[in-house]
Amino acid sequence: MPKHKPERKPKPQAEDDSSGAGTTNAAYISDIAGQARSDPGTEDSLLAAMGSNNSVQVYQATTLALRHRLEGHTDIVSGVKFAHTNPSMLYSSSLDGTIRCCDLRVSNKKPALILKGYEGDQFTSLDVNCDDTVVCGGCQKRMPDTNVTLWDSRTGQMVHTYPDSHSDDITQVKFHPSIPHRLASGSTDGLISIFDVRQSDEDDAVENVLNTESSVSRIGWYGPNSDKLYCVTHVETLQLWDTDEADQIGNFEDIKDYSPKEMDHHVPVATVKHMKDKEVAMETDDVTRKSSTLGAVDYLVDCFWDAQQKKLLLAGGLHSGRLNVYKVKRKKKTLKPLYSLGDGHLSTIRCLHWQDKTESLVTGAEDGLLCLWKPGVDLEKETKDLSLTSPGVSRKASSSVRTRLRLHTKKPY
Repeated sequence: MPKHKPERKPKPQAEDDSSGAGTTNAAYISDIAGQARSDPGTEDSLLAAMGSNNSVQVYQATTLALRHRLEGHTDIVSGVKFAHTNPSMLYSSSLDGTIRCCDLRVSNKKPALILKGYEGDQFTSLDVNCDDTVVCGGCQKRMPDTNVTLWDSRTGQMVHTYPDSHSDDITQVKFHPSIPHRLASGSTDGLISIFDVRQSDEDDAVENVLNTESSVSRIGWYGPNSDKLYCVTHVETLQLWDTDEADQIGNFEDIKDYSPKEMDHHVPVATVKHMKDKEVAMETDDVTRKSSTLGAVDYLVDCFWDAQQKKLLLAGGLHSGRLNVYKVKRKKKTLKPLYSLGDGHLSTIRCLHWQDKTESLVTGAEDGLLCLWKPGVDLEKETKDLSLTSPGVSRKASSSVRTRLRLHTKKPY
């Protein structure tokens, strides 16, 4: 296997962070968002990472250089999203009952807009539609309602509320990437609702309801036309849906049940390492070595759509910090291991963000690390398909693949 020289970046110094609240022990990274395009006059786009210490930090996407630290929320930040047409505008939602919009071009970083719902609402999720006219916040259950709330971003006025489509906490809201009035919401009640947000009456607004029969963790639109929806559940399963017909077109149930022993024959296509100090290496070497096989996962992180390769990819992790990435082969009902990313994180990975332009992946974890996996080294190995439709493992030979990955890492919190 070709060797490569790993890199480790120094910890950035955040502005006005003398209190010590930004230490790794104080916060983990729970979500990441990226600009759809860079600001005018700049070549590099930005990433926003939200931490469990109620703050949001903004970085250069290609170097992870710290650019901004945003504070102001008084409770856990639950969502972060850049505007599409004006990428300098960054929205964040919180359990404090507000959605704040900051203009990153303004030096004082005071919010340009603060959106509020009904009294007692706590926002658990956030999204902005593709033409930036509508902001959506999903709420925790508050008897008797669980609100999906919509605002006009130009006026800050609440325009619609859908209180009855869900009976438990809303985990994610996702607008369609190119249809500004189409919205999907997922909940721990097991339902995914598809809305036409042009309709004020909830009965008229609901186009379809997808019953996953499980608690919904993550959802997202995918496909060349973004006409399909994936769902990652809290019991570590993956479902694929046709939202127009409300048909389930894929179901992968036993992903985490494949033990490392069963998967020993799967050698990682690429294992990426970065330099760690001796103390950390001693703490993690044994775990990493034992967990280096593809196929074994403790939990699922999320899916992402690789637009250049036209593939839906699934990422699953080990609590040691390793991430395994698979190609989802819906028609064959299999997952094909592509590569394994190791030694970047030291604990459970909570979120990821795929950057199509640079074909790079950014991950955040409970260790407070933000890791950037990017092209750098050619490694070639043969991989095999894993059948998830029967108790046995299907060992169908596949063609060899090539991947090029290298790690940059930051400790933002």
